Amino acid sequence: MTFRVMLVDDQELVLHGIASLISTDATIDILGTFTSGQACLDALSIGDYPDVILLDVNMPDLRGPEVFKRIQAICDKPVIFLTTFDDHALFRQSYDLHAAGILSKNISKEKLIESIQRVARGEKLYNNKILNSSNLLTPRETEIARSLMRGLTTKEIAQEQALSPGTVRNYLSNLFGKLEARNRSEALVKLNERGLL
Repeated sequence: MTFRVMLVDDQELVLHGIASLISTDATIDILGTFTSGQACLDALSIGDYPDVILLDVNMPDLRGPEVFKRIQAICDKPVIFLTTFDDHALFRQSYDLHAAGILSKNISKEKLIESIQRVARGEKLYNNKILNSSNLLTPRETEIARSLMRGLTTKEIAQEQALSPGTVRNYLSNLFGKLEARNRSEALVKLNERGLL
């Protein structure tokens, strides 16, 4: 059985490297490679759908999550996010988006092919131990992180979330700890790098 795969990554070297690796397997047929989310969406709009889409989380034109939502509106095909960062928050957020999974770009060829095959057969790639990790952002922390990304002050976040400023400061402290950030600026950099918020 052959599984048709689309690859989306803004870095051409990474894109073609992954394509050449997985295409050596007899079960993988590369349907298309794209350096932008929009190019992938344009191809899907024609109606030739893959069995699995490998999608970079952090791209300059359209972020992975936004591309994912638009893909689902077109064809509802399984998406595996690819990331440079081995981050618990990314795992949680991709799970909440109902993606098929999220994999590190330094994954072995064998593991990547196995993951594509599993997802094409309808499986998910999430590990319950990872999802239940204390390093994952809670839904409230995710909302506060989004407010942080929008540039809101602690007082403004408190008003928006109907919380006291002290409670927001506690959430921010927990958030910074999970992101391994020393302050708001570092947290913003890390959230932006990870691209799922």
